[in-house]
Amino acid sequence: MNDVLNFKSITTYRVALPLKFEFKTAKGTVRIRESIIVRIEDQQGYVGYGECVAFTDPFYTAETVDSAWKRLVDTYILELRLMRPKPLMAYIRQLQFWLKRDNMPMTIAGLENALINLDCNRKGVNSVSYIMGQSLESTISNGIVIGDVPMDKLLDIVKQHVANGCKRIKLKVSPRDGYERTRLVRDAYPELALAVDANQSYTYDQLDMVAAYNDLNLLCIEEPFSMTNLTTYKAWKESLPKWPITTSICLDESMLSYDDLSYAIEYRLIDVLNVKVGRLGGLIQTRAAILRCREAGIPYWIGSMVESGISKILHIQLAALGDTYMAGDLSDSSRYFEHDLINPAILFTDGSMQVPNGAGLGVDVLDNRIEEYTVEKRIL
Repeated sequence: MNDVLNFKSITTYRVALPLKFEFKTAKGTVRIRESIIVRIEDQQGYVGYGECVAFTDPFYTAETVDSAWKRLVDTYILELRLMRPKPLMAYIRQLQFWLKRDNMPMTIAGLENALINLDCNRKGVNSVSYIMGQSLESTISNGIVIGDVPMDKLLDIVKQHVANGCKRIKLKVSPRDGYERTRLVRDAYPELALAVDANQSYTYDQLDMVAAYNDLNLLCIEEPFSMTNLTTYKAWKESLPKWPITTSICLDESMLSYDDLSYAIEYRLIDVLNVKVGRLGGLIQTRAAILRCREAGIPYWIGSMVESGISKILHIQLAALGDTYMAGDLSDSSRYFEHDLINPAILFTDGSMQVPNGAGLGVDVLDNRIEEYTVEKRIL
């Protein structure tokens, strides 16, 4: 088959997926998950899908659904259509240039993943396996993220997930009561694989509060400190006579590029990396980040963004690479959405899931379901 991608149409959908519950973190609450789906069809009828996972408000990173939508429909897609038909990697090089220039990784990821999905559907190979250059394991374990729920309901929620086979839980925490809620779970489940995510809610002055987690036997504490940038964090850490935190520090939203990761590794600011395809700028940058972690001996694991199955299935497959640090933030589609955008939906049984490894995404994307939740649409 000719390797050149010859587009017939590029469609962007702005969708609004109602969540089954309010998802609360230290930085914000999500009730309706707005997202952007990119659909690219070629002249032979092959189709590729990608999802831009920016949030409505800029509480996670500076990108938002509005800024991503404008850049996609007003710039990137128009410029792609003006290019002569090219092989996948020629388009990827153009996207990597935009990524460096504009610093909009989640926007670029939505478009890049659609291009890769299209090319892999044409070739009959799995997108993640193809980009990573390795086969996938057949099953993965699930990991549950529990938001900032009322304290009196926390143990009941944990008990339910443990009963369903979950062996790794991550709690959203903050200075208000983070240690107390984590202690509550640890005392009830001494052997449970447990991690916490502070979403940068602790200040540098609250270092002792973060160090208090040392005695809870956690896999990691994710993004504990509110910091303006990595350079500031480095200078503050180096100013301390002794680093009091023995819990592994996992970085997430502060790792917006391969360069960020390399800096954090060079200056020993990171113990563990949370990998998210959208935050890193797509599968190409995700591959580079994982290879850098392997080279430097930095453990990595797979996160998630409260996203539809179009993006989450990539994280399911990345979790099947065989050397992740812990189970990912990966659970059933039905936990978040009444109806997901893929078939079969993501489903764990007794804490594990068979990993789809067919061509492209390995699952079917439901165009009618996308249309059902679409609030704005552009076709080029």
